[in-house]
Amino acid sequence: MSEKRGNTVTLEYPFNTAACLEVQLSNGGWYRVTCREFRSHTYPRRISQEKGKEYITEMYEGPIYLYGTNIMVNPDETDEKGILYPNDVDPRTSKKGELGRL
Repeated sequence: MSEKRGNTVTLEYPFNTAACLEVQLSNGGWYRVTCREFRSHTYPRRISQEKGKEYITEMYEGPIYLYGTNIMVNPDETDEKGILYPNDVDPRTSKKGELGRL
């Protein structure tokens, strides 16, 4: 069904999507997020996963993408915090017709 909305490209995930993915919000707390949200967050990000017999947590400094796309964003060129959306509209909360025809 996502093809009808124009989502035909496979999203790039340059990290282990099965790991525990967390972002640190402005209140200082770490929160678990989906891999789709993780790749688009500007706040500090970390990955916790098993390596050998140890469970390791590492800060993630990888690329940031616009939500739902493979368009990379330079975090130094934006003042926005949180998840970066194309056209600054969160597609998860928009009502039918608000964005026009998808």
